[in-house]
Amino acid sequence: MLKKKGFIEGRKPNYFISAQIAEATGQRAEYIKNRGFKDDHYKKMVINLLEQYGKASKEDIDKLLLDLLPIVLDEAQKKNKIRNLLYAMSSKDNIIKNEGSRIKPQWVLVKK
Repeated sequence: MLKKKGFIEGRKPNYFISAQIAEATGQRAEYIKNRGFKDDHYKKMVINLLEQYGKASKEDIDKLLLDLLPIVLDEAQKKNKIRNLLYAMSSKDNIIKNEGSRIKPQWVLVKK
């Protein structure tokens, strides 16, 4: 009922207040932390890391993104989100590629 009225967002069991409630109660920062950013934002951060340093390990990318992902996600969900982002960037978007092994990946930008 609360979701239909637009008071809460998210998926069961991880509901959080909606933007309009956050605005009214002065909890805008908490709302953004719960909602997170669009995937493009995280992809740009990975691209910036690779442009700056040339290559990055999975651990480097984890350190970059883990704290920025929504707080409603647990550790396993955050790691899965990062894995899905890397998959999308390498297979679908062809922006990055792995020059390391499956066990020790070294992500680099694809040269165009």
